Amino acid sequence: MKKLKYALMAGLLAATSSLPASAEETKIEVLHHWVAESEVAALNVIRNALAEKGYGWQDSAVGGMSGSNAQQALRTRLAAGNPPAAMQFLGYEGLEWASEGVLRNLGDMATENGWREAIAPQVLPFVDSNDGFFAVPINMHRQNWVWANKAVFDKVGADQPGSWSELIEDGQNLKDAGIIPLAMGDEPWQIQLIFDSLVADIGGADFYKKAMVDLDKEALSSDTMKHIFDTLRQVRGLVDDGFNGRDWAVATGMVIDGQAAMQVMGDWAKGEFLAKGLKPDADFMCFATPSNNPSFLFIIDSFGMFYINDENVTKGQDALAQVIMDPKVQSDFNKIKGSIPARVDVPVDDFDLCAQKGFAERADAIKNGTMLGAATHGFASTPQFSAIFGDVAAQFFVTDMSSDEAVEMLVDGIDNAF
Repeated sequence: MKKLKYALMAGLLAATSSLPASAEETKIEVLHHWVAESEVAALNVIRNALAEKGYGWQDSAVGGMSGSNAQQALRTRLAAGNPPAAMQFLGYEGLEWASEGVLRNLGDMATENGWREAIAPQVLPFVDSNDGFFAVPINMHRQNWVWANKAVFDKVGADQPGSWSELIEDGQNLKDAGIIPLAMGDEPWQIQLIFDSLVADIGGADFYKKAMVDLDKEALSSDTMKHIFDTLRQVRGLVDDGFNGRDWAVATGMVIDGQAAMQVMGDWAKGEFLAKGLKPDADFMCFATPSNNPSFLFIIDSFGMFYINDENVTKGQDALAQVIMDPKVQSDFNKIKGSIPARVDVPVDDFDLCAQKGFAERADAIKNGTMLGAATHGFASTPQFSAIFGDVAAQFFVTDMSSDEAVEMLVDGIDNAF
């Protein structure tokens, strides 16, 4: 498709130092959805490194709905011919914009700097395609973690569960002790995050691939899928009735404060624990959602650069891409964010215990074929399909819908989306 170029007025600062005007006067606008305390702190690593290269940072944060609000803002901006210089992407978002011809191809930079060889192989399909190397990845998150308040677990004699049945049983004991077992909100993506974990943990990696990636009708309508919804109904019994409108970071705070025992959430939640000075194993527990054959449900955050009719902005975009792919930046960023670097050549010896556990379990998952793209954030199927899983799981979670009805709605929704 013919590339579309949009004009964007670069933000200019008054010249007050000896830096060349092309750098000093240019701000790089970055549209993203990171607004939680730990997310902002991690983003400052990139911002500060960009400043060292002589470029300013124009922050355009649009939080909420796990990036969906930011994507809507981007669509509005593009329709008006006013794109940001850079944009944070999840899942197939970058691929879709690259196919529209609005993203710069960073392929020459990638080749010159060996970026393709430096990043985890699971990352490549989401940043590199026939349309070019269109985004630079900063991290890899694992979605299927459980975060638990150690003091609360110790109080009731709970330990790391070996199955979802054990987790639900522990949750009931916590509930009987007057403690909220599971902190979460009612946003569809938070509910789907648990649903994804159940599909992988109960069905196994092959079933997950058939249902969530291949959209296989037999898998979607199977007794296994009905059992997954049955288990999701039991999980609902562990959540307090005040979960309406609750942000994920607020739910994390409930675990930190001891109001709740645990949260099923990606490792961005760990950043909130670390921001409060808490230590893994001493203050909080981190373990994968329980399964006999654990999977690693991965998510990556990447940044694409839009065509801007301004040479100085283009140079600033190149500087931003180099910053994001810098090994030290990836190390410093991910220690705060809670994730692990997208680059595989970054040492992890000085990362926290949870991150080191994530590194080791990622290696096991790669070896065992259980490295799976997280459907919640668009890494299993394209948006029109991944949204259906979230919608059905959310409706099931907040109503008295039966598992049979949920499976029927899921199959019909996928069929109609083709």
